[in-house]
Amino acid sequence: MIAVVSAIAPIFILIVIGYVFKRSGFPGDGLWSPAERLAYFVLLPALLVHTLAGADIDGIQIDRIIYTVLALVGVMTAACLLLRPFLRIDGPSFTSVLQGTVRLNAYIGFAVASAFFGPAGLTVAAVFVAFAMPTVNVISIAAMARYGAGGKPGWWRIPYQIATNPLIIACVAGILINLFELPQPAWLLGALDILGKAALPIALLCVGAGLDLSLGKTHFGAIAATCLLKLVAMPVVAWGVLQFTGLTGLGLSITMMMAATPASPGAYVLARQLGGDAPLMAGIVTVETALSAVTLSVVLMWLSGSF
Repeated sequence: MIAVVSAIAPIFILIVIGYVFKRSGFPGDGLWSPAERLAYFVLLPALLVHTLAGADIDGIQIDRIIYTVLALVGVMTAACLLLRPFLRIDGPSFTSVLQGTVRLNAYIGFAVASAFFGPAGLTVAAVFVAFAMPTVNVISIAAMARYGAGGKPGWWRIPYQIATNPLIIACVAGILINLFELPQPAWLLGALDILGKAALPIALLCVGAGLDLSLGKTHFGAIAATCLLKLVAMPVVAWGVLQFTGLTGLGLSITMMMAATPASPGAYVLARQLGGDAPLMAGIVTVETALSAVTLSVVLMWLSGSF
């Protein structure tokens, strides 16, 4: 238990610091949007390329990771659709519940994987996210096209978002460099290493800066249901799926950990662009992020045998 707390506490301390900085106006409101763009488009991709390019990926069960991602996201999507009549919410609100259930926070996932499982865990987490992101984007945009209010169907966004997502591009680039043993100049590796070391601290501070606790006071029922689906049901379903896909070892641990992460802040942007319920989405992301400190701790303690 001490090992779990020691690994996860710094991550959520940084999120809290980001929240306090933003609410106190330090170092200035103009910082956070550029900092998030820097982390998303430069720092995290540098971290992923550096990690994957030099990693031992021969032992990663990539095929079983793909099966696990597809099955897990598919089951959770089906659960949302089956529960929709009982939630008594309109179409746009349902899209936010769905996104809050199936989306994963890569920032927090990478930070936990690195802190708790080390470089090998970060490598597997990167591979997991490389397949999970396209899957949840397809489902989220399809839901917006079906249930969104006034949003354009935006089917063209699916291949566009996948092809231009910097995290996916970085994962693919790192894996290709690794597989084909492409040259890795020392100066380039050194630059990527320095940039990568700045990625997680800045990303976590930005996660905290984006939280708004007042948003959790509205749509209480929908937010509570989404949190139960994402933070409680999804790890349980993940364990069941893993029994069928046969993913074991570090792949199993990373899957369970990623299933317990909150929804990503990017869900709010998609809700706003395509006719979802953006205020509800922001509330879901905020409350899930706060509660995930508990759920992630529980999952990690179970994985480490601390219970």
